[in-house]
Amino acid sequence: MSIAIHSRKICPVGLDFLKQLVTLAEIYQKRVMISSTLGELLHTSMVSVSQLPLFDLKQLNLQLDLELIISLGGDGTFLETTHYLKDHAIPLLGIHTGNLGFLTKATQAEAIAGLVAFFQGDYTLEERILLALYRSNEPIAFALNEVALVKRDKVNLLTIDGYIDGQFITTYRADGLIIATPTGSTAYSLSCSGPIVLTSSNSLVITPISPHNLALRPLVVPDTALLSFVVRRHNKDMLVAIDGRTIPITMQEQLVVKKAPFLLKLVQFSKTTIFDVLREKLYWGLDARNQ
Repeated sequence: MSIAIHSRKICPVGLDFLKQLVTLAEIYQKRVMISSTLGELLHTSMVSVSQLPLFDLKQLNLQLDLELIISLGGDGTFLETTHYLKDHAIPLLGIHTGNLGFLTKATQAEAIAGLVAFFQGDYTLEERILLALYRSNEPIAFALNEVALVKRDKVNLLTIDGYIDGQFITTYRADGLIIATPTGSTAYSLSCSGPIVLTSSNSLVITPISPHNLALRPLVVPDTALLSFVVRRHNKDMLVAIDGRTIPITMQEQLVVKKAPFLLKLVQFSKTTIFDVLREKLYWGLDARNQ
């Protein structure tokens, strides 16, 4: 069995962890592979571990016989990894060497101890839902955090008709619209006054971005709902953002968003709860008077 590692940026912390991981894998007779992106970074840096076998993250296949994929970096690297992982059902572990690290919760020290437990079978898998974006009845992208209809300019509003299971919701006149998973409820949606939704809840969030009508508030819907949107008015610079990746859309085009038919499997070996993360990363409930 093999362990795969992906990173978009190498730093002393990440390099030190990589060397420790290779040593640990050899002890447990595991094969370590690195993404072609990481391999290029290591080759440029003239690092000895650059001789590790490579894999193409964009073309994952079951023939690689992977039992774990490690995302080494920040939340951006983690989201990129989930995009290409799709329905391969390979467990994913995020190791934090970036900035905020909301998704990549494990530190380097925690990861080494946790990987020993993983190799010994002492771990749990947490399942997270993803969103599937459909165009012309074909899935074109998957998102762990959100699908957002956004505009580039700062002047014109978007006019978007929203539907749930074929039933008309309302016409959104706003700078954009976010459809978020429970995981994504603490990302872009939260910055637009969306609610925090527990990852264990079976729900999705529809959050307007700076709506023209202040009565238009975020809406929490079941994750079984089929959501569809028709953009009635926009300028040529409108895009759909899927966890930060963008694609253009056309006027009157119907976009369908629903829960993906597969789940993301995250490796957990820590007793840290979502509330611990909210307090630590977002200073949730922090009162300066109590300091």
